[in-house]
Amino acid sequence: MIREYEIIETGDGSHTLKLAGEKITFHSDRGAIQESQHVFVKTGFDYFVQKSLSGEAVAVFEVGFGTGLNALLTAIAATQKHKEVLYYSIDRYPLPAEIYTKLNYPDLLKVPVLYKAIMQAGWEELLPVTPFFSLQKINEDLSSYAFDRQFDVIYFDTFAPDNQEEMWTETIYVKMYDALHPGGLLVTYCSKGNVRRALVQAGFMVEKLPGPPGKREIIRANKPG
Repeated sequence: MIREYEIIETGDGSHTLKLAGEKITFHSDRGAIQESQHVFVKTGFDYFVQKSLSGEAVAVFEVGFGTGLNALLTAIAATQKHKEVLYYSIDRYPLPAEIYTKLNYPDLLKVPVLYKAIMQAGWEELLPVTPFFSLQKINEDLSSYAFDRQFDVIYFDTFAPDNQEEMWTETIYVKMYDALHPGGLLVTYCSKGNVRRALVQAGFMVEKLPGPPGKREIIRANKPG
């Protein structure tokens, strides 16, 4: 399947992508970087590192590699915190280089070498990107993917329920629950009532938290442990 993309500038000056001919965007039009930083890094990764007493590497699984922005921000945070991260990300439709090389994240964040290393890293094997960040990109469909390990944090960053309804089901959340270590957590930008209820049915303890600009609430779902 060949997809066409349009690059648009969001409210904080950072780019996001829009599927050509549709209203589907990869990030909030209020600010791509500030949304990813708030929802996934601050509420997910930073929170887990702060509460964890373990000195072991943090294993992160991302649903939707997309533009690589969540991976980039997590790699930056890992270096700042001197915390080793093993980062796994699944995406059925990897972006072509002619698209991701035009995005302005490396310029705004002043990390051109790091972003290039993340986007050019090979798929299907865990590769070191920095001394604190290793990455495995997985080119598969989440619904059929068989996990062979558990994780500490899941970034659930697929397209919104209105656009990808099959990803926001109790069946998928049970799969996510099983893929987490006890005490692990899942974070997502969507706080719809049916999403919260399905997460609870899957076994999660669900928190509604303040969202980034333009979004009233987000979700952090914890696996008891």
